[in-house]
Amino acid sequence: MIRLRFGSLAVIGGSRLLGGSLRSDDSLFLCDCSTLERSPPTQDEDPSNKDSDTDRILAAAHSSSGRYFALTDDRKRLILFRTHPTWERVSVRWVSRRCTAVTFSSCESYVLVADKSGDVFSFSVTNPQEEGRLELGHLSMLLDLAVTPDGRHIITCDRDEKIRVSLWEAPHVISAFCLGHTEFVSQLLALPGPDYGLLSGSGDGTVRLWKYESGEEIHICNLKDVPRPGEDEETQRFAVSRLSCSPGGEHLAVLCEGMSGVFLFSVSGGPCLAHTQYISLSYVPLDVDFEDSASLWVLSGVTENPIELYRYNNGAWQPAPPDDRTKRLSKTIGENWEQLEGSVSPESRFTGLYKVVFDNMASYLMKKEARLQSEKRKVSPGLAGAAVKVQKT
Repeated sequence: MIRLRFGSLAVIGGSRLLGGSLRSDDSLFLCDCSTLERSPPTQDEDPSNKDSDTDRILAAAHSSSGRYFALTDDRKRLILFRTHPTWERVSVRWVSRRCTAVTFSSCESYVLVADKSGDVFSFSVTNPQEEGRLELGHLSMLLDLAVTPDGRHIITCDRDEKIRVSLWEAPHVISAFCLGHTEFVSQLLALPGPDYGLLSGSGDGTVRLWKYESGEEIHICNLKDVPRPGEDEETQRFAVSRLSCSPGGEHLAVLCEGMSGVFLFSVSGGPCLAHTQYISLSYVPLDVDFEDSASLWVLSGVTENPIELYRYNNGAWQPAPPDDRTKRLSKTIGENWEQLEGSVSPESRFTGLYKVVFDNMASYLMKKEARLQSEKRKVSPGLAGAAVKVQKT
């Protein structure tokens, strides 16, 4: 994955993090989670289970200003970094379950993590050794969470199609539900600005725009209906794996898992989503993120050219010729690619989240017919007459 915020860059794959500044020629900061300390086993935990865990990084995020960065890995570690003036590790803490998403509060005082059991915990940034505090919980696996720019709401989504809006000051108070998706909700993105907009992506192949304070759906875009030049038009699943918007919220990039292209939209007045372009690629991109309103970075997953830059010019996104900065980043990422490509998995991470429809009516009718035939064979032809009632004396 790739994460950008105000010039701060993080490239993640496998157990490794490469962090640095796009505006500096300094060498990139390297952190390998496999070299970090492991949590001691609890009383109820079998120590042999830890041998099956990996150090693969599961989720990561910048703070709103880019001054902090946090990630969680498969060994249930929450690692906090400071990125300014240089990258340095601040703390290593442990979470109770493997996490699916991580984000910061708008004031940058807390790191919030969502785990597979449906709980959200907050960890202090200013007190990096303090243990986490339970904020809220779902009855289903959480897939993403977001904090609104004004810091008033925590928004969570789960595999049961629900988007829940909770108050930050009292997370047990549910402000609204955003309902309408027909499959798991995989991505959330709170848009900057005063319009109180929320974007959501789902396994049903739609991107939806909400007014999250009331739960009202403003606009829906079905990615299956978006023209994709040069792509196979066969019916397939469009599971949204990434939503990224430019710092001002003008442009939106959408990735679907397994698809070799990038959907680009603009958030126009209304507000509504307007499709502007589809970038067809020769590979399946691993991730995308905006540097600014005119620069889009694509993590390609190709060893020879692991990262590409697209520029917005004359109303269209076009590949930018490699400059010294891009060449330097590609070289550094390429040198660590053997460890970074551990994040590239041929198996979809959404496979087990889709609804499974059971059509058991056909098997029921077959069993019923077999039972009737069996009962008929048990009755002999001579005894098939009408039963005679015998009077008791």
